[in-house]
Amino acid sequence: MHTSSIGDGTLKQTKYNLNYLIITIYVLAFLFFVFKMFFYSEFVTGFPDEIQHISYIAYLEKTNAIIPNFKDMTVLQPITDNSFNIGSMTSVAKNFTFSSSFNYLCHPPLYYDIMRLSGGVTITNNIVSVNIFRLRLFNIILSSIAMLIVLYIGYTRIRKNPLLHLLYSAIAISVPMLAFDSAGVNNDTLAFIGVSIFILGLLRLAEKNRTLKTFIVISIGVFLAFLAKLTAGLIVLLAMIIFLIITIVKERNLKFLLSKSFLVTTPVYLVIAAYYMMVRLQTGSILPGFRLLSPEQFYKSTFYVPVVARVHMNFIQYSTYYIGSFLRTWTGIASAVSLLKVGSIFSFGNIALFSLLILPILLLFSLKRNNKNMPIIYASISVYLALVISATIQWLKAYDEYVHISGYLGAYQSRYYLCGISALALAITYVVDNLIYGNNKKSGLFKYKKTLLYSICIIFIALLFYEDFIYFLIHFKDYI
Repeated sequence: MHTSSIGDGTLKQTKYNLNYLIITIYVLAFLFFVFKMFFYSEFVTGFPDEIQHISYIAYLEKTNAIIPNFKDMTVLQPITDNSFNIGSMTSVAKNFTFSSSFNYLCHPPLYYDIMRLSGGVTITNNIVSVNIFRLRLFNIILSSIAMLIVLYIGYTRIRKNPLLHLLYSAIAISVPMLAFDSAGVNNDTLAFIGVSIFILGLLRLAEKNRTLKTFIVISIGVFLAFLAKLTAGLIVLLAMIIFLIITIVKERNLKFLLSKSFLVTTPVYLVIAAYYMMVRLQTGSILPGFRLLSPEQFYKSTFYVPVVARVHMNFIQYSTYYIGSFLRTWTGIASAVSLLKVGSIFSFGNIALFSLLILPILLLFSLKRNNKNMPIIYASISVYLALVISATIQWLKAYDEYVHISGYLGAYQSRYYLCGISALALAITYVVDNLIYGNNKKSGLFKYKKTLLYSICIIFIALLFYEDFIYFLIHFKDYI
């Protein structure tokens, strides 16, 4: 009896130490992510479309409109100089007025209404004062909430193996544009929160935890995603459709969609539909754009290339160009500050980050296995496939725009899909989990296999950190 008590106590102590180590991993990962955001916000800046996002906030501050009149939105212009560079977080407040230049951001207003709570934009006698410290700090807080949700997903769904949690957290924080984009004023932050909440709800649904709480979590995620930007809304819609198809095949019923718990949340979806219907009534499209709302300025902007000045490519040539550009924006930083890595995508500056887009495919080979990890695999695969389909739609839409409308060679940003980073991280972690624990025969060969897999994981994690922030610190001055 005495020996048994000692054994139980040792086991409990071991589990406690493991749990403490795992929590420490997540705390350090979170603090490192927050540090990177503050670093970029203070020492780098140049965030995507930041002045346009701030102008949207200023427009709502001026009009108090619930749904803006998109045709009336214009971009702020500085009063004292011609520079649109807001500066670092420690910069003093800057004064602007509304110009006549059209603000081409036609996203839903929810993010911008939330940002008004920061008090970073004030208007006195048509003079718009912008406190960039308050705005970016508020956005960093929102981004931190999103990352906490992502890390919570990993902590609660991954086996108590510290290496697996280190792998998950490293993937979650290491795509360069995630911390960079999160450091500035950008509605991608709300999409990040919304999709992360949706993924948490989808995991609960896959685990057959089909309670009112689960459907509320899903509805909140869907609401925030759709009212952040339509790309995020498309991702959650496709993920849910794919998940329901998998559920039909596996369970052969969808009775939970008729449950009281689900029906209680339907008003949330009706609000989303009502918003997009009102936007269509106002603009003629659920996704109004620059060309539709201000054609005169569009044809004079950098988004339109005159026919005589266009680079002409066939579909194969354009696809090669587009996919290469898409991957560069995934492995590097693409904004006013550009650090797009040169060399092959299989080089040590790119390979680990590039593999994040490919490795989840390996999880498809686990779909036929019947084990306790199936719910997590189903949810992860659903979101991953939704990201792939959404990115493909973006590619085809950009090609159609290039050929038939504008000749514009942009619209290849991969940052729109970073909102689903938790699904990528979870999928890859479970690929490794299956490799380590899929064979329960504890033979000598298994020990060598486990040692090899651990070594590969450690190298992979080290590469992720190098290809993200360490690479930036070494090289970024050469790219600015």
